Amino acid sequence: MTTQQAHSRFIRTPLARAIQYGLLASCLAGGLPATALAQQATGQDSTAQQSYSIDAGQLDTALNRFAVSAGIEIAFDASLTSGKQTNGLQGQYSVDEGLQRLLAGTGLAPVRRADGSYRLEERPEDVNLSTMRVEADWMQETAYGPVQGIAATRSATGTKTDTPIIETPQSISVVSSQEFRNYGARNVNQALGYTAGVANSYGGGGADTTHDSMMVRGFSVHTGYRDGSKYQANTFDGQQELYGLERLEVLKGPSSILYGVAAPGGMINAVSKRPTSEPLREVNLQVGSFDRRQVSADFSDSLDQEGEFSYRLTMLRRESDTFIDHVPDDRTYIAPAFKWQPNADTSLTLLSEYQRDETTYVYGLPANGTILPNPNGDIPRERFVGEPGFDDYDNESYSLGYLFEHDFSNNLKLRHNLRSFHSDRDYDLTSIVQSPESSAGRLYSRTAFDRRDASRALSSDTSLQYDWGDEATENTTLVGLDYVRQRHETERYQQTVPSLDIYNPIYGSGELGESVPLPYSLVNHKEQVGLYLQNQMKIADKWVFMLGGRQDWTDTESSRYFDPSQGSQQDDNAFTGRVGFVYLADNGFAPFASFSQSFEVATGADRSGNQFEPTQGEQYELGIRFQPDGWDTLLTATAYELTQENMLVTDPVDTSFQVQMGEVRSRGVELEAKTQIGLNANLVAAYAYTDARTTKSSPATPDKVGERTGQAPYNQFSLWGDYRFGNFGLPSLKLGAGVRYVGSTLPNAYLDGEVPDFTLFDAMVSYETGPWLLSLNATNLTDEIYIESCTYACYYGEPRSIVGTASYQW
Repeated sequence: MTTQQAHSRFIRTPLARAIQYGLLASCLAGGLPATALAQQATGQDSTAQQSYSIDAGQLDTALNRFAVSAGIEIAFDASLTSGKQTNGLQGQYSVDEGLQRLLAGTGLAPVRRADGSYRLEERPEDVNLSTMRVEADWMQETAYGPVQGIAATRSATGTKTDTPIIETPQSISVVSSQEFRNYGARNVNQALGYTAGVANSYGGGGADTTHDSMMVRGFSVHTGYRDGSKYQANTFDGQQELYGLERLEVLKGPSSILYGVAAPGGMINAVSKRPTSEPLREVNLQVGSFDRRQVSADFSDSLDQEGEFSYRLTMLRRESDTFIDHVPDDRTYIAPAFKWQPNADTSLTLLSEYQRDETTYVYGLPANGTILPNPNGDIPRERFVGEPGFDDYDNESYSLGYLFEHDFSNNLKLRHNLRSFHSDRDYDLTSIVQSPESSAGRLYSRTAFDRRDASRALSSDTSLQYDWGDEATENTTLVGLDYVRQRHETERYQQTVPSLDIYNPIYGSGELGESVPLPYSLVNHKEQVGLYLQNQMKIADKWVFMLGGRQDWTDTESSRYFDPSQGSQQDDNAFTGRVGFVYLADNGFAPFASFSQSFEVATGADRSGNQFEPTQGEQYELGIRFQPDGWDTLLTATAYELTQENMLVTDPVDTSFQVQMGEVRSRGVELEAKTQIGLNANLVAAYAYTDARTTKSSPATPDKVGERTGQAPYNQFSLWGDYRFGNFGLPSLKLGAGVRYVGSTLPNAYLDGEVPDFTLFDAMVSYETGPWLLSLNATNLTDEIYIESCTYACYYGEPRSIVGTASYQW
């Protein structure tokens, strides 16, 4: 019998760790007994918790990495682990809990020896099945850290408290950083491609590299939130770098109860990577289609032996072209973070970020030649309608903030978050008209815009959480005050530029005209103060009731950039609320229902000089979740009706003014499933039916009533599966494949025609060997030519893209 041990002295230097894992990999590859270097275990407290970040893969490798991090010895017969794999370990655990989690489903159990070391033993199958039912009280997934497995169990986006998703009476979809990698996602839009009810807009899947904007339940939603607070000040403040995020969370439906001014479709919250107390070291090299070259790195560790101070440093540099001519996609990103936790009751996390994007805004293509016929045929999807050397998007942004928590007692907790954001950019672009200059359908007029923007934002959120109750009732009461200040200025000039033969472009054929200042040059200020109160009540561990209300005060100012004396100012206030309940059945089913509200500021006045009131969003939602104990599974089915009222439409008396008579309603059904099948397979499936349309309009525009909302497909379906070949003796090999279907959509009011439906296929393959993870991702595998969306112009979707990544972790 060959016995393998994981034991060692305590060595913390990166070089020493690299040598340790190199020796371990050599031993495992050679089939010899491996001795992994780990901390001596004598005196080890098996109940003390610490953080782990161990990827799924070979059980041998995972156990040795666990031993290194935990400082223990693990002895086992090498034949017991041969060919077996584990789901990995992410989060905070005691030694005993961590070992049980690593060994779940393997038929092995840890036995603690008197000297503090461990040995592994086989256990009967019936014991194995019961052990797989991992109890939630020790899983220790948090709402702010990595997702355990494929299905998240906790989130703070829907409540501003660390709450089980199954106890939240509103739809939430969580996409983890591991899913980002599986899908081969390169931006936020692509990462949400397998999420129910979320559709790309403005060509966000591939054509646009300047911002993140999506449709959620038929309404436009911008991803301007980070760690539960407002982040950016303007739509074009840049994309959020996906590599710097731990997870993306989509709260569907009105959310003003927690966030103030918000779109009725919901909000998308990006959760930052945070410092860990255990070593995390990763370097990635990436090459791919469109001359993509990228290097990224992620480092984290404690700075002292007690774990009081820890850090994280995430970096990325990319140089790349795109599928559109003359449009680069270059980025520099660095995100230092630092955490101070002097004791279990207090923590302060500093988060900072710097990002520079050097790319070009893609204006889009005419409808004639994309979704409408053109006598010259289809416009090539790589066609650039701007002017090389003039069109430019050079955006430099940075943010700095902190997250502070303090527990006054087991019942009372204080949270205070603060973040500032700055963005400056040169944003020159060339637009193209939608109609050709002649019946030949080739020559199109263009206009050049010389533009410079600057954004500033400050957000603060302070709350007190009080947990109280009796033997039958548990309550979590949250009271908070948040503040948002945003400033955005845009300086714009217009220039004439020669027309372009869109089928045979000749750039630089003439000089640009003289710059003329534009009246759209503005300086906008926004301030928001919100006071909110929420209570979550659980009765007899079966019924969960949620009730919340919020009062907001907003101040909006706008002035001309070239003439500050011309401007406007308005104050608004709004009250919004939410009520909901969940029933927690013993078998894992959890039906829920809720009513929630939102509001958005509507600037301006009617023909009588009366200031417009805020628009109002209301949603009724019924749903059911299924999340059985100990299973890495979450199934969700929901039905909703969502209405936005007080929308601006043409004044029937004087068409040069507007009145608040409009209404848009969205009704839909969403199905979503994330589950682990056996030990080797994961499945992600989603379906959404969305019927979004205008239900009330002005008497001056009666034809608008019943008109579908642009860019909102009736039907969406997606399916992703991946499989690790552990049962075939190849636990290092993993294959994945996915399909995405998006139904036909309508452009917005500027264009005629219909955007056809499309189906895309994705695939991935990865292989793990020692500290190396090699992966290959392909999106749009069949190279489908399709139009992704049409707004004021039309956007092709990205062609087939293949990206290879080599990751080294130690």
